[in-house]
Order: sequence, then structure tokens, then C-alpha cells
Amino acid sequence: MAVQLHSDGEAEQVRGIDWALLRRLLVFLRPYRGWLLLGVVLAVLGAVIAPARPYVSKLAIDHALHFQEWGSFAWLLAGVLALVLVYAALQYGVTYLLQWIGQRALLAVRTEVYEHILRLGLRFHDTTPVGRMVTRVTNDVEGLSEFFSSGLVQLIADLLLLLCLVGFMVATDWRLALLTLSVLPLLVIASLLFRAKVRKVYRQIRQQLARMNAFLNEYISGITTIQLFQQEAEQFRRFERLNRRYLQLQRRSIFYYAVFFPSVDLVWALAIVVILWYAAHWLGVGGLTVGTLIAFMQYVEMFFRPIRDVTERYNVLQTALVSAERIFDILSVRQRIEDAPDAVPMPPLRFGIEFRQVTFSYDGVTPVLRDVSFTLRKGQMVALVGATGAGKSSVVSLLCRFYEFQAGDILIDGRSIRKLQQASLRRRIALVLQDDVLFSRTVLENIVFGRREISEQRVWQALQRLGLEEFVKRLPHGLATVVGERGVNLSAGERQLVALCRAFVGEADIIILDEATAHLDSETERLLEGALERLRREGRTCIIIAHRLATVQRADCVIVLHRGQVREIGTHAELLARDGIYARLYRLQHERELAA
Repeated sequence: MAVQLHSDGEAEQVRGIDWALLRRLLVFLRPYRGWLLLGVVLAVLGAVIAPARPYVSKLAIDHALHFQEWGSFAWLLAGVLALVLVYAALQYGVTYLLQWIGQRALLAVRTEVYEHILRLGLRFHDTTPVGRMVTRVTNDVEGLSEFFSSGLVQLIADLLLLLCLVGFMVATDWRLALLTLSVLPLLVIASLLFRAKVRKVYRQIRQQLARMNAFLNEYISGITTIQLFQQEAEQFRRFERLNRRYLQLQRRSIFYYAVFFPSVDLVWALAIVVILWYAAHWLGVGGLTVGTLIAFMQYVEMFFRPIRDVTERYNVLQTALVSAERIFDILSVRQRIEDAPDAVPMPPLRFGIEFRQVTFSYDGVTPVLRDVSFTLRKGQMVALVGATGAGKSSVVSLLCRFYEFQAGDILIDGRSIRKLQQASLRRRIALVLQDDVLFSRTVLENIVFGRREISEQRVWQALQRLGLEEFVKRLPHGLATVVGERGVNLSAGERQLVALCRAFVGEADIIILDEATAHLDSETERLLEGALERLRREGRTCIIIAHRLATVQRADCVIVLHRGQVREIGTHAELLARDGIYARLYRLQHERELAA
């Protein structure tokens, strides 16, 4: 059954804080809990020190300045300056420490997600768009940045600062404190509306970004087909629709911010007006001092700033939870084939391979292979032929354990493939596909990919032994030639030969060519046949899948698959003599070649 990632549809429910998800997210901070505790302590000290500055200013004005005690006044001013400097140092320490913790936590998340994707089975990769996975590793992980680097600790610090401010305001003048708090209901209503709107639009923005990434990956990869069918304008219009939708969502989020922050400032101004209105009366009758009024003006400014920040921190938390939900969607997928507890490393191939009544289905419903049975002896060259969809590539995928078969067994030297460790099994197999992937590295790095123990000298020796040395020497810089992304700097035939070199250079016992000659000209194909013959003399087992039956005529054994079943087995001559499926395919191709 296929496993899909978190839906990118529009009909997603907007939920409150998922505490279980938050706890899973905090696991990534566990290695830094000591440093995180230090950050909390620094943030708490800052929250306590910040409200003290207006209170010291009040003392300086109402007592030292009023009674002209200039010595005390100087000391109080020095105290204000000291508080400012200490607060600035604390803020620096908190910011630097939390950013350091956050970036290291992001590194851990990004690494874990990428490693998990690498280990997932091909069934997952067959059903999941690449662009969506790229979004998870990049944008969604980046969505956790503010949460890890400031969100949680600063949220605690802001809440504590509010409590400290309320305490100082009440201690300074309880009447002005009540007046200040009287406007809070307006602020709470504005914050709730803002939070609900922004939380929803943030989720939609990330969904739309995932759609754009998936679209770009799919259609840039297929640029040749797009240009061939002259669909550039149509695909541009499709991308423009996606892009404009993304723009609309971003504008909506900007609109919410543009409305909310002035609303907070409006409430703050209202609080100032109320305080000044009543202060004018109390100052006149001696019920209020100038120092108290100045201190309260500072308190009000300090009070509304963390309120605005708390709302923003909450939105950071919501954004992080949306990203975390999508990240944990991938991390929770267990769609991979695990080694059996008693699995052992695969030794060098000694006797051969046997498929014993193997049945396989990609979706668990429609069989692709049914009761497939055949035996390959060590050192044989075996060809798998059949019409498109007959199951040839599926046989190879099962031999490599890319998928799990539902019935029967595959035996290597009499041992079930399920009793062999996958890593050692794949080290014994070299697979060349019709469109093999080359990475943006040198030819040498592509040839020895994943096998650092293979030296350049050993590569040249292998190429010389297989007769592929001249091909490499013809490249602009030999083995040092950079092939570009997916081998773009090479021709299709050259890319295929590099992939063949990669397969031949190792010590694989089983060489599989899945339509590997599709891009080769006649001369290069003869070069390949010579290399295969040398490998066979060395005792390597070669499995060839090819639609061109002329390619398989030299095989020791030809296995004909038809609709997922083995219908014929024999040599080229024997199968022609039987006048069955193989003979009909051969005559049909021969007639087409003559007509061409």
C-alpha cells in the first residue's frame, strides 16, 4: 500500500497547539538542555532587570532631584546606566546563545530527514513527488529556525517580563496600573483574531510552496518534452497561476500584520491618553508625582511591546508546528525493507541464482509477476526478453531487493535472499539502467561512486582489461572530466559508457544491464559485447534486458516473460526452433529492420 505525505490540499483543518508534536520537536533540543537552561536564566534576569530602570528613574526624579540631593541623583543616574548596560549584555548573550542552539538543532533535523529519505524504499519514492521532499528538507526545516533559535525561550521571557511589569506598575501606583490594564480586552480580541487568521494563511503558504517545488522539479526535468511539443507558454501559464496564488497568500499574511501592529499601537496610544487624562487631575491635587508619571509612561511602552511580541512568538510556534507536522510525516514513514535479525553478509557467488515461484505486485492487488521460476548458473550470460510490461525490470528490482515479493523465494547459492544483508547483497550487484544517473562530479568520482577503496590506478587497469580505456582517454580531461548535473556535459552514449564503467570496475559478481545499450551506436555496442565476454570469462554472471533481440543472441540462456509469467527458456537457436513467442518477436523485429 502506498504511503502519502501530509496532504497539500486546501481543505486542511486548522488546529490548536499539538502538545505531543511539540514534545517530539523538543527532543532535538535535548543535547543542548544545559545551554538552553543558561539561556532561560539569562532571559529571566533580563525580564527582571528591564522594569527596574523606570523605577530607578522615578526615585531619581521624585527624591534626589526634587530635594536637590545631587550626590544621590548622580548615583541613581549611574544605576540607570548600569541597568541599561547589564540588560544589553544579557540580550546579547541570550540572542547569541539561542541562535547557536537553534542552528545546531536545525542541522540535526535536516540531517535526520535527509538520511531517513535516503533509506526509504523505492515504493515510497515511486509515489512521492521529488519537489515535495525537497520542500521538507529545505523550507519546512527552515520553518523551525525561529522556534529553535528564539521562539520558546523568548516566549517564556516575554510572559515573565509582563508579570514583572505588572508587579512594578502595581507597586508604583495601583490606580495607573488598573487604567493601563483596562485596555487589555481590546488587545486580547485583536490578538485572537490575528492569531487565527495568520495561522491559517501560514499553513496555506507552505502548502502552496510545496506545490510550486513539485511543479518546478517535474517540468524542468521534462524540459525536452515541453520544448518538443511547444508547451513553453502553457507551462508558463500554469506556473504563473501557482506563483500568483503564492503571492496572494503572502499579501494576505502581510495585510494581517499591517492591520495588527497598528492596532496594538492604537491601543497603546489609548492607554497613554487615559493615563494622561487622569494624571492631569491627580498631579493638580498632589495625588501623583512627576517621577511616577514618567515611570508609568515607560512602563506602558514596555508593557505593550512584549504583548505584541507574545502574539508573534505564538505565530512562530504555530509555523514551527506546521513545519514539524510535515517533517514528522516523513520521519514516521517506515516504508523500507529491513534486514532479518539473522541476516548474514553475502559471500562471493559460488553456484548461482534461483527464482522459485515468485509472485510480486507493486500495489498489493495487481500481480506483476506470477509464479516466476528459473535458475541462473554462475558465469552465465542470461537475457530477459518480452514485451513492454512483461515484468523484466521487476525481476531485476526483486533481485536487488528494492521491493519485497509477496510469495515464493529468491535463492542465492541456496540461501534465501531474505537471509542476506542488503548492503552486502548490493555490493555484489552492478546495475546499469537505460537512463542511469551521473552526478555533478568528475568521471572518476562517478565510476568509483560509493567505493572509496578503488584507486585511480585500479580504475585504469580495469578499463584497460575491459577494452574501455580509449573511450575515457577521448574525454576532454580523461577521468578528471566533470560530467555536470545528470551528465549534461556528455552525450547520451558517453553517459551510458561511464555508467557501464562504474558497473564493470567493481568486484560485483552479478552484472545487470537493463536496456543499457539503448543509447549506444554499433561500434560502442561491439565494445560493450567484448567487455561482457571478458567479464563472463572471469566468472561474472551477466543479466541482460533488451528489446533489441540482436543484442541477446550470444546469451547462454534466454528467458521469455509474457504478462508476468515465464513462458519460454532456452538458447536463441532453440527458441527460434520452437516457433513460439520469442520467434514471433524476433521475426517482427527483423521485418521492421528490413523495412527501415
